[in-house]
Amino acid sequence: MSSNRSRRNLFWFPSLVGAILTVWITGGSAQSGLALALLTVPEAKLPDGCKLMPYVPPATQVVQAGATTTIRPTFGNSHPFPGNPWSGTDPKLEATVRGSIDNTHARVVLTDVPISGSGRPAVSPPKPPDNILEAYRAAYVWAVDGHQVQVSAVTFNDVKLAAAPESLSALLNPPRQFSRRLVRGATAIRVSASSENACFKSVVAYVESLK
Repeated sequence: MSSNRSRRNLFWFPSLVGAILTVWITGGSAQSGLALALLTVPEAKLPDGCKLMPYVPPATQVVQAGATTTIRPTFGNSHPFPGNPWSGTDPKLEATVRGSIDNTHARVVLTDVPISGSGRPAVSPPKPPDNILEAYRAAYVWAVDGHQVQVSAVTFNDVKLAAAPESLSALLNPPRQFSRRLVRGATAIRVSASSENACFKSVVAYVESLK
């Protein structure tokens, strides 16, 4: 009887050790990244005229008197994000945010590229973000000129991925805007804007202050 109990204990021991290691590794990865909610700049730290852009839903269809009418937003459509700020684990939105950070919205394959009907090289979509734990995105608007300031961030499951150098696509197609890429543990962050205004500078200063 004692021998059977010992054999059962030996059988479960490796599984128990594996579970403990999994929890420890996962916990360590999560703790090595920045809490993404902290990226939202407190209103008191924003200059006058700079604020979070109000969330504007995508176009919606309304049926009235048997007729369908499409209502389209006139400014600041937040699509595809369901909120501003937004954070979550939706794979498509994670890929969108990752593309904003490293300029990989469209990666051109440089060798063996199929030619599209237009005669131009086809563009391959970004790879699924299997190594991303969570993503974040927020948009601010500068009332002086209506320009937006965007904050994009992803927390990886490996600190090394956050510190990775700019992709080949980013080097070949540098963004035509002002931007700052920052790393906090396993979290990569990019603040970008079309002009280096006071709103952009304030958001960058706040993000840089986070540890």
